[in-house]
Amino acid sequence: MTRRMRVILGSVIAIGLATSGLGFAGAQNDDEVAEEAPAEGEVDVRRRANLGPQEQLQEARAIQQRGTDLSRRVSAMLDEARQERDIIRVTCVNDKLTQVNANLRTVEQRIDNLEDAVEADDSSRRNHEFTVITVLGQKFVVLDREAAQCIGQDIFETGATRVITEIDPDTPTEDPRTLPDIPPGVIPFVPPPESGTI
Repeated sequence: MTRRMRVILGSVIAIGLATSGLGFAGAQNDDEVAEEAPAEGEVDVRRRANLGPQEQLQEARAIQQRGTDLSRRVSAMLDEARQERDIIRVTCVNDKLTQVNANLRTVEQRIDNLEDAVEADDSSRRNHEFTVITVLGQKFVVLDREAAQCIGQDIFETGATRVITEIDPDTPTEDPRTLPDIPPGVIPFVPPPESGTI
């Protein structure tokens, strides 16, 4: 993961953590929450505010499963790019796979923390861990799109370029590799200077 990606991910997590208490409370009021369609397989934001401990665990495990599935798909893309010996695709897909696996390990650690918070009946810690897992689930969606862009045909199509050469009609037609014949020049006779001894 590049330094820039770590900073961006850290900012997203910090914003999520800062708004976790206010965001959950504010999401309960329908007038203040914009209507958004949930991403495929994700729980609606308003419904997340009302999730109980077991439902949060279930949603966290679903996010983990999506991350695992994504890791397998991106790994298959990487194998295909390696077989085709496309170094640009290999580099791009390998970067996305590294990020997916790093986020997946973080989700697994956060699920363990979420389970501990559920057992301890610590709702603020439980909501914190669930918020972080949710942000990481959104990161999986972004990485899925970016991995798909790595193999985009419009970017890496090698046979699609056509070169058309137009020659200016005023261009000389002589072959520059052959030198033209230079006629021998006449060398004038220059008499020697007079000397004082003659």
